[in-house]
Amino acid sequence: MRDKKIILGWMIALICSIAISLLWHLGSWSDPLNNSILFEVRLPRMLEALLAGIGLSIAGQMFQTVLNNPLADSLTLGLASGSVLGSAIAVFVGLTSLWIPLASMIASVLTLIIVLVLTTIMSKGYPMRALILSGIMIGALFNAFLYLLVLLDERRLKNIVMYMFGGFSAAEMREVAVIAPVIAVCIVLLVLLLPKIKLLQVGTLKAQSLSLNVTQVMYSVLAIASIMTAVIISYTGIIGFIGMIVPQLIRRTYHFKFGGQLLLNGMIGGTVMVLADSLGAQLLVPTEIPASIILALLGIPVLGYLLATQPR
Repeated sequence: MRDKKIILGWMIALICSIAISLLWHLGSWSDPLNNSILFEVRLPRMLEALLAGIGLSIAGQMFQTVLNNPLADSLTLGLASGSVLGSAIAVFVGLTSLWIPLASMIASVLTLIIVLVLTTIMSKGYPMRALILSGIMIGALFNAFLYLLVLLDERRLKNIVMYMFGGFSAAEMREVAVIAPVIAVCIVLLVLLLPKIKLLQVGTLKAQSLSLNVTQVMYSVLAIASIMTAVIISYTGIIGFIGMIVPQLIRRTYHFKFGGQLLLNGMIGGTVMVLADSLGAQLLVPTEIPASIILALLGIPVLGYLLATQPR
């Protein structure tokens, strides 16, 4: 009963955040201009923020579970930087906008492979210690390449720099039409893999003793989470912290089973992202603050608290 009340409470919070995003200071619905603002500006923006919050939070949960590291996230693993670099390379070589998200997804998956290989080389038997360090190193290297590309062709790549500050001000329904099915398919695949992912939580050796192909499951989950992250970042830019903090807060606050945590990650992640975007849009009108900046301002103190209170 308590679990149902928690889920119902967050469902109401999600609906309220959506209503705020769509209707805040909108004015009369009978005005054609207000209708245009609602359906052509606010609705795509809200949907893209909602999908991004759901996707990044669930992807963060998967990264942390499979890699057994609470700091694992698209930002700390370097996937965000790799994804943006892939988009920049696609623009630099003159590919059409149709190919840019695909290039971003490929670059994100390749980044994950590079980070895992580098971690294996550096770890000396303790891979989790070197994982975040490898991700930060690769992310910094790819950011340097990105700035180099911008310097080589500043006119063409000036918009790519804005990817460093992820937001939803330029959201369009055609982008939502791409992001939504990709996230839906990825979530369905993760739900199908849930029994195997749960076995990973009991430990690698015990999972292997239960006839689980640990390596195959790990790589499958990492690939799915990377694709989900990449397709979001390719349209919204780099958005950090939400995929790192929301799964940790849920694990500490709510004692749900893994499937329940998956549902809560989607609901809470979507709620937080929509509210962050609404706050950034309204806080300093007419200047807009990207959602990634709002999340960083709110997320860094929360992350500090989580690290300070983490059991030894």
